[in-house]
Amino acid sequence: MKLTDEEKKFIKTVKPEVEKFLKTRTPEDVDWGVGSFILSEKGKIYHGVPFPAARTIHGEENAVGTMVTEEGLDATIRIILIVGGGQEPCLPCGMCRVAIYTYATDKTIILCSDIKLENIKKFKIKELYPYPHEGELSSGNENSPESGI
Repeated sequence: MKLTDEEKKFIKTVKPEVEKFLKTRTPEDVDWGVGSFILSEKGKIYHGVPFPAARTIHGEENAVGTMVTEEGLDATIRIILIVGGGQEPCLPCGMCRVAIYTYATDKTIILCSDIKLENIKKFKIKELYPYPHEGELSSGNENSPESGI
């Protein structure tokens, strides 16, 4: 999918924040990535960074948590940009997909990027998290558990 003008503008808007973050970190510090940036439906931008604690908290969870803290439980994600620490786009893990799904709509855009914001893949939540609840597979689906595959 091609990036829309809104998505390009969002990336351009957060790029200085990515560069600022990278100036304050060593290469080892960005192994976990730069983090995630959310554009909420209210037009606000939130940056969540990954950090180790009892477990490593990913940038997606941190950004979603910040958005919810500021906007409340009814907050929704318009666009989320996930910036990895390497040359390949960073896709969200399973826990992060749940966090995104919880505050996404069918229109939410998920952008997965490399550290330079040059290699970007675009998804909708249903592409990354197609079956969030049990019972969504129908018995008519050839790849469903009932098919014997």
